[in-house]
Amino acid sequence: MVTVRRLIQPVLRLIERILRRFAPVLERLAAVGFIQSAVVMAAQTFLALFPLLIAVIAVAPTDVGQTIASVARDRLGLAGETSDEVYRLVGTRDELHGTITTFGVIVVLGSATSFTRALQRVYESSWQIPRLGLRGSVRGLGWLVGLIAYFGLLGLALKLTASPAVAVTLLRQILLIISTYLMWWLTPFVLLCGRVRLRSLVATGALTAVVVLIAGRVSAVVMPRIIRTNEHQYGTIGAVFAIESWLVVIAALIVACAILGALAGQAESVVGRWARGTSDPQAWQRIPSRLLRRQRAAPDRSS
Repeated sequence: MVTVRRLIQPVLRLIERILRRFAPVLERLAAVGFIQSAVVMAAQTFLALFPLLIAVIAVAPTDVGQTIASVARDRLGLAGETSDEVYRLVGTRDELHGTITTFGVIVVLGSATSFTRALQRVYESSWQIPRLGLRGSVRGLGWLVGLIAYFGLLGLALKLTASPAVAVTLLRQILLIISTYLMWWLTPFVLLCGRVRLRSLVATGALTAVVVLIAGRVSAVVMPRIIRTNEHQYGTIGAVFAIESWLVVIAALIVACAILGALAGQAESVVGRWARGTSDPQAWQRIPSRLLRRQRAAPDRSS
């Protein structure tokens, strides 16, 4: 009995040290609601963000819309040997154009704000800052408009660099990497209403961009096989379930990157000093100019 206890104690001490080391991460995961946030974001992506993407494909210029649709199908694993019904989950530009109306675009844009609110809550919980309510929803709507512009400009850039030449292909990949990083660097800044400094969001943007790009590559390889298997067993609904499950994985990775980026920006270690660009542990915070003016005006009103 004593021998067994002596053998177990070093293992228990090792587990205790590991848990102590990762305690901040586990606590922040619990505070954000890691699994719940990922499931909600995945559902909102499928139900709200996809229709917005379809609307962008439909109203964009023909070449740009077709490029965006092609990239979306590749990233979802819908290209290749998947069936026509599943392929049309992100249809061609001509097929979608006839189904889009102005009122429908407005409705889709409004419903897509549910995704921005979910993503906004993730960033607010990750950085442990209070929610802003209506003003945060307005920022989310502005982010959606920026996302539409991003899709359009990215589609145009990819169309202009659609060439088999090695130099052009390399330029296309560099453009995709830079644009993905800029999107995930600026996204938390906008959704957090500028309450976290851009310098402190570098780690979040880099982590998320790397994860999203790798996941896109993996999806193009893995998802066609999974979709074919599910569709063969359960029909088109099986393919939809496969896509939704993959979206949960992507959303979980995005949530994890948000949490790790926030922990890096708030840490007092070397990692924190690099993430913030300064040794001040509170330097990640930024007071937006509007709130700063209110704070300065408050003493004047009280006097």
